[in-house]
Amino acid sequence: MEQQCQSPCLSSDIQRPGRLKLTATPDLGKISCIKYAHDPVPKASSFLSPKDIPFPQRETNHQNKKHAIRLRPRQSNLPYRCTLDAAHESSFWRSGLEASNRLIELLADDRSITDIVVGKGETMARLAQRELRPGFEHRFCKATSYMYPFCDEERTKLLATSMVMMFLFDDKGEETSESTLKPFVEDFVNRINHSVLGSPSDSQLQQHIDSVIDGFRKADSIAGSAGHEVIKAMSQAFRRMRPERQFGSLRQYLEFRHDNVGANYVLAAVKFSLGSSVEISDTRIAKYLSLIKDHLAIINDMASFDKEKRHFDDGSSKDLINIVDVIQRILSLADTESAKTMAYAYQLQTEAWLIEELQRLKEEEDLDVEQWNYLEATYVCAAGNAFFSMTSSRYGGEAARIHA
Repeated sequence: MEQQCQSPCLSSDIQRPGRLKLTATPDLGKISCIKYAHDPVPKASSFLSPKDIPFPQRETNHQNKKHAIRLRPRQSNLPYRCTLDAAHESSFWRSGLEASNRLIELLADDRSITDIVVGKGETMARLAQRELRPGFEHRFCKATSYMYPFCDEERTKLLATSMVMMFLFDDKGEETSESTLKPFVEDFVNRINHSVLGSPSDSQLQQHIDSVIDGFRKADSIAGSAGHEVIKAMSQAFRRMRPERQFGSLRQYLEFRHDNVGANYVLAAVKFSLGSSVEISDTRIAKYLSLIKDHLAIINDMASFDKEKRHFDDGSSKDLINIVDVIQRILSLADTESAKTMAYAYQLQTEAWLIEELQRLKEEEDLDVEQWNYLEATYVCAAGNAFFSMTSSRYGGEAARIHA
């Protein structure tokens, strides 16, 4: 679990010399420790100099923000390659880590999955055991607190648990033969869909999964209607997709990535975090949400490209599914650094389109406060995804560790 921060790190109680504070002074003791700072485009052209863009002023319910701590990554000289000025962290990040840790422990101990191979002879149980080694909180477990910072504590725990499964399958699902993982995935999906009823012979892991799914369903009786939507999106996300052919355009690739990256799960999770009943399918906000999906995919690809390219080159991954590779091929660019710069430029353009669409919605559509709350929360989620990707050892590895 997260220990008291020790140098070197950028944290609530230790700031590197010459750095401005990551958050306001009263909140310094509330944020988690940051030990990594990964720059996905360290050689970006100088003409790409983004300026922070806050969410447009609009009537929203600031009660949603009482659990969130505002972060200022640019002021801390972190390599925050994103113009969305909306990074936050949940004040319940410790509870999220505890919930994540609980599921990983059960995965590591569960005998029913000890023989499930998830790539190069590694089993699901062994993968979970490896995730429990020191520093696990800096790999993927804090994504929940950055992407859904408006959550109350109980919803934070539920989302943190579901995010563990999303990340573990993202790590290994594409490296594993479909037949190897199928029994585990089928059991998991059936439990999500209540196709399998719990029995006394169920393992602790299976019982825990059932209780988490029930938690999502019961939450809908308290506030909002997103619990069942999160469950449905998880069920779809676990049936991982591989591309059937090369992509002929960037648009075609991003449409594929909307499903492959689990974007529908993220949009449902944002709604769940607010306890909202907003209609995600409302055609008035469809373009904006499509751009959010694009952004989620681009940020993920930019952060993970170097890691994915290494795994593809050494044969540990069968596919290289990444916007950098697609852009390099479509534009016939000579090297990956040029492709990274072009991908980053497209990311910045996507952020500009987000702002333009929000302005259009403000001027042309009569959206209510609940809808604007949701739009702002998705904006915050996209910023949180960028912040998480920057500060996670998952992408930058030890090369990204902050040194004194």
